[in-house]
Amino acid sequence: MTTRRPLSPLAVIALIGAFVLSACGISPTDSGDGGTSQEPGASDGGGEPVGGGEPEDVLNFANWPLYIDQDDDGNPVTILDFEEATGIDVTYTESIEDNTSFFGTIQPALAGGEDTGYDIIVVTDWMIGNLARLGYLEKLDVERDIPNFVANADPVYLERSYDPDNQYSVPYQSGITGIAYNPELVDEEITSMAQLLDPELIEKYCGQIGMFIEMRDSMSFAMLYNGVIPAEATMEDVEAAQQTLLEQAPCVRGYYGNEYADDLANGSIAITMAWSGDVFQLQFDNPDLQFVVPDEGAILWTDNMAIPKGAEHPNAALAMMDYLYDPENAAQVAEWVNYITPVPGAKEIILQHADEAADEGDTETEEYLRAVAESPLVFPTQDMLDRLYSYKVLDEEEERQWNELFQEVVQG
Repeated sequence: MTTRRPLSPLAVIALIGAFVLSACGISPTDSGDGGTSQEPGASDGGGEPVGGGEPEDVLNFANWPLYIDQDDDGNPVTILDFEEATGIDVTYTESIEDNTSFFGTIQPALAGGEDTGYDIIVVTDWMIGNLARLGYLEKLDVERDIPNFVANADPVYLERSYDPDNQYSVPYQSGITGIAYNPELVDEEITSMAQLLDPELIEKYCGQIGMFIEMRDSMSFAMLYNGVIPAEATMEDVEAAQQTLLEQAPCVRGYYGNEYADDLANGSIAITMAWSGDVFQLQFDNPDLQFVVPDEGAILWTDNMAIPKGAEHPNAALAMMDYLYDPENAAQVAEWVNYITPVPGAKEIILQHADEAADEGDTETEEYLRAVAESPLVFPTQDMLDRLYSYKVLDEEEERQWNELFQEVVQG
């Protein structure tokens, strides 16, 4: 399971078109200029933070498929526990297949100042930046309404370029876009992006290299290789990144979406861009597979919980956000999802659960839980975190320019 999904060319066109429509007469609520003149992630200055009252008795929660812990019958256990603890009736839907198509479903309501039907949505960092810029998200007061976030969140999530000061969102789960390789198919330890991108160094792996069809991932990788922080990239940097990818392209087996994991597992590719959660799961079948944050750095992406503008049950949404930042609850989700939890205190609780499984003689569960707790792909080391960067949040013109350059790479 992965929540990292590529954008098709049609989806890219739809996204750009939606942002253009938002800028041209379909004005977001509480945004005097249509939300188009602000920096990504900036406050729209429109109104006070939502919340501050008693939770409503209903909550509508939209998430990605297979992105919360489930029992053997497919029931979302943490949601059921929340309902029992609070008395709030939750409608939980796995209605987000990718950021762009989901944006398309809620944008008309948001542009019209209407309730989208969702009180919590989970979208990726760059989409949070765009939604905030357009004035489509409710402001949050995390100190007042989400105290567990303030108390338990990893400090790395307290300052994020796409949402400064957590005005509009709090992280749900994160992952790393790094490099994975099969030691049986390479004759060296992979530590650098040069071993994935330098045409001279990769000649021996020509035809066995995987890259991502997701533009932000591949372009950001090339920027890091060129010594550029993606969030600070200029158009000159973007053009240089395209040139790097063009020079690498003759040796690329394919530009992959989720299916790269199958080719890594079956040996069709030797070295590839990869998402950390996928590799963690693949290692249960092939422990020799390796995932690395290269010397030049990698991308830390984050899927975030946010409240759409005009949501009907904001206090219930805030109660859920706070609940998920309790370390016990965060551990329960992390044990099943296997991505990076924003609550580092969950690690100790997962180890406690492993001890309990050992006391009950359940060796299989014990070994699994210890693997989760001890994996740097679920709880990254500080050295890894120090080398992680964020995507740049793009406006509609940048989105068009970046995609045009990247399509030239993919199409050859």
